[in-house]
Amino acid sequence: MITASWAARCLGAVALLLALAPEAPAMATPVTATSGSAELGHMGRWLTDAEGRVITLHGVNLVYKTPPYYPAAGGFSDSDAQFLADNGFNVVRLGFTWSSAEPRPGVYDDDYIAQIEQTQQVLARHNIYALVDSHQDAFNELVGGTWNGFPDWAAFPDGLPIGPNLGLFIAYALGPAENRTWANFWSDHPASDGIGVQEHYAAMWSHVAQAFAGEPYVLGYDLINEPWPGATHPDCLLDGCPGFSSDGLAALQGKAMSAIRQADTQHLLFYEPFVTTDFGAPVRMPNPTGDPRAGMSFHDYCLGPIQTCPENGFDSTRAADTVGIVTEFGATDDRAILDRVTGRLDDNMASWMLWSKTQNQLPDHPQQPPTGPNLISPGIGIVRPYPQAVAGTPQGWKYDPDAATFSLRFDTVPVDPGRPLAGDALTEVFLPSSDFPNGYQVEVDGADVVSAPDAALLQLRATPGQHAVHLTVTGR
Repeated sequence: MITASWAARCLGAVALLLALAPEAPAMATPVTATSGSAELGHMGRWLTDAEGRVITLHGVNLVYKTPPYYPAAGGFSDSDAQFLADNGFNVVRLGFTWSSAEPRPGVYDDDYIAQIEQTQQVLARHNIYALVDSHQDAFNELVGGTWNGFPDWAAFPDGLPIGPNLGLFIAYALGPAENRTWANFWSDHPASDGIGVQEHYAAMWSHVAQAFAGEPYVLGYDLINEPWPGATHPDCLLDGCPGFSSDGLAALQGKAMSAIRQADTQHLLFYEPFVTTDFGAPVRMPNPTGDPRAGMSFHDYCLGPIQTCPENGFDSTRAADTVGIVTEFGATDDRAILDRVTGRLDDNMASWMLWSKTQNQLPDHPQQPPTGPNLISPGIGIVRPYPQAVAGTPQGWKYDPDAATFSLRFDTVPVDPGRPLAGDALTEVFLPSSDFPNGYQVEVDGADVVSAPDAALLQLRATPGQHAVHLTVTGR
């Protein structure tokens, strides 16, 4: 079944292709807290904890697009965070709006930022990481967006009309005011105080980062959600616009990265490519500053048999020897789509964050916390087995829901050859009772099971002298 939210994404992709045409040829039991550190880093493509283990994250987006633009106002609370933790979700992409953080040029709303920080602290109490995300879609209502992610004072449409109001990506592709505003944003148009909008954006990020610099369970900062290239978008669809990605887009995010580092030297920084990559366009986004504690956030909304969304992103991050995380996919409760995407992400041994339908701002669907039946409809396989921590180097994992079988292979060699694993480092695999309602049986070579029978968090300790571990879990 094609849902309204997925249809909106499809319609957007069609609009982009039409714009291109003239220029182109033809319920689980509670999980015991892990023993790892609340701070994460990365070694090449892998997220790592203080013990040297490889960490994998499964999570959701938490972005409220109606005033006052923070999750607590929409009802998100400790019970929702507990639900997420109980179902194996260990990360949340926590959105905030520039329009609320800096309502006037150079004036910050610390009460608003404190609301976002408060939700991050709720998540941290349940050992859930937060990726703090500056979120926008189509800039703001002044130029054709459906909500005000970015502030009016940063929008300069030069008197051009909004254009057709037929969905997010039609607004992007065909809106004169939209595209002129982004062109002025990329050229660093001065705000009313004479300071460029990009300088304001970077300074805003530094101010926001001050609130999170000392907080545990902060994964890092997602620098900008789905940036739009403006009128050059057909080129970005064709070849990823490497020049613009390396210059204009990297320059903006580089300013934000440098500004954040003045306030927070520890947490990871995640840059994003243009939104055109969401549908399979090439990813040409470099690490803007070469920061060794940086990675890339990218999205997967490829349609039908198109496979390039995750592959392009992971090819880019592996070439840069950095970590990549899929921070959006879904926007549907279609089981076939979700199974296809999550299976492909498993094949890439990837961390991901679902965009649930509850986060869509639709007239017939007010936003609700992404928990309970709002998140997990019957038969939707988002809650799934996966290795949350591997004491070694993962070689692959796979889950077969029809056979209720999960398998994992890893080497006991650490991903960082210069840092041996902690002596008591455990491999921890989340096994939801929804997939194993009658319990499970374990076959393992190269390690011993140290958790209780049928525990939701299966824990393994490698056998001394063993160099490889092979685990198979089967439902009873």
